[in-house]
Amino acid sequence: MRSISTPRRGPHAFLLLPVLAAALACSEITSLDQNNPGQVVARDVYVPANANLLVNGAIGDFECAFHRYVISQGVFGDELVNAFAQTNNFDWDRRTMATSHPYGTTSCGGTFQFPGHYTPLSVARTTADTILARLHEWTDAEMPTGINRQQLIGRAANYAGYSILLLGEGMCSAAINIGPELSKAQLWEEAVARFDVAVTAATTANDNAMLNMARVGRARARLNLGQVAQAGADAAAVPAGFAVNAAALATGNNRQQNLVFVHTRVSNFSSVDESFVDLTFGGVPDPRVTVNVTTTLGTNGFTPIRQVMKYADRGAPIPIARTNEALLIQAEAQVAAGSLQAAVDIINALHTEAGIPAYDGTGQSAAQVLAQVIEERRRELFLESHRLGDMNRYQLPRLPADGTAFPNGGVYSSQACPGANAAGYPFGFPLPDIERLNNPNIP
Repeated sequence: MRSISTPRRGPHAFLLLPVLAAALACSEITSLDQNNPGQVVARDVYVPANANLLVNGAIGDFECAFHRYVISQGVFGDELVNAFAQTNNFDWDRRTMATSHPYGTTSCGGTFQFPGHYTPLSVARTTADTILARLHEWTDAEMPTGINRQQLIGRAANYAGYSILLLGEGMCSAAINIGPELSKAQLWEEAVARFDVAVTAATTANDNAMLNMARVGRARARLNLGQVAQAGADAAAVPAGFAVNAAALATGNNRQQNLVFVHTRVSNFSSVDESFVDLTFGGVPDPRVTVNVTTTLGTNGFTPIRQVMKYADRGAPIPIARTNEALLIQAEAQVAAGSLQAAVDIINALHTEAGIPAYDGTGQSAAQVLAQVIEERRRELFLESHRLGDMNRYQLPRLPADGTAFPNGGVYSSQACPGANAAGYPFGFPLPDIERLNNPNIP
């Protein structure tokens, strides 16, 4: 299919409808009279009969973007290190990203080597928000038989919310619908607004999975906004055994494969950071972070390939939201409220589940218990998209430290965002050229 270039549009302005588009032939290439019969017209696609398909397409767009974001933030943060001999890969690990770097331009169907996330997350946000708007315009009577409009609203709002939430955690700034440049806090407020819609719709539809996904997403966004008590209240409503995952396919195209598995166990593009190797508690190995250290070196010539064993194959799903994340948010809220023993009890429930010794909180200060909560997050949520956000929120040390020599040349940078404090927080991916050059509302 031909690609269409539209001037003055950001990456999030394009609607990807692969399932519908694949059904239409690009046969105009054989004729001088080109009417583009393969063109998908929005007014023909966005009709109530396609509501379920369109929501599923938005979810697929997000899942593809999510797999890429998990790797991108992992290499940029401290979960992974680069192992591949290529300048763009060096920049990811070295925290020296130019605004023209592939993190901003690589699409969801692009190379595994450069897991771009700005365009994929922006596309996912667009597709989810677009169908969400239509669902609000349509009536229940217009829905196909057996389709619950409120349930679809809950789904679309959740995946729009998560797309914006991750843009806020990973980017220094971003834009929505060719709008103005938004700060991290503004993005999280936008995410909360989507999760509010999802909570209402999922409650109406009696869709507990989407209701609890919205609660976890809103709690995560509120935690980023410093609204710890409200985050804890959302998290406390999440039941045991809850999980929503980003699906992956063991075979087929590269849009929907577990990129952590591909990066660390197939292509050797990246390797687990040494700080996550041989983690124990009370002398007992922690099964939440299992790493296989090999003797193979990456093509950069010096990085041993340390493989992530958390995900078994290309088809292994990655959690988007789950109960144990909600428990850790509750634990943080308990520390903030001065209920240290309640936080310790939550930590020990997680330890019991993992089969490791209990954490003794006797005589521990609030700062010490919070430090343990942060460590539990590092292990429990390993390579599930959280670490870069946590590094900023808790202002955790960047390792190697800023100014340290990078093995392939240059030095590690802070990649501090505009307006960062003296220690270089927040840091993150800068607004890419693809947005700044194509968005008339951003200078």
